Amino acid sequence: MKYLIATMVFIFSCSTFSAAKWDEAGCGRIEAGVGQLIGASESMRGLSEAAGKDGDSEGEEELRKMQMLYLEQAENWSSIYSAFCK
Repeated sequence: MKYLIATMVFIFSCSTFSAAKWDEAGCGRIEAGVGQLIGASESMRGLSEAAGKDGDSEGEEELRKMQMLYLEQAENWSSIYSAFCK
């Protein structure tokens, strides 16, 4: 039982220390990265709309997939930011 409690305390203290350390060094980079991903997603949206107007349904679909990928990555990094930087 003591071993289990000691292990849990050790893991918790390591994760807390890592979060505090990450907060100092990486939060600005995460913010910038999320901004870039959102910007790239907006670019893909514009390109897919243009491809749709030109009648290129295959290109439109591919660009929509890329847009969704960028939005998904931005969401993931935003979750990390909110967990470790706030």
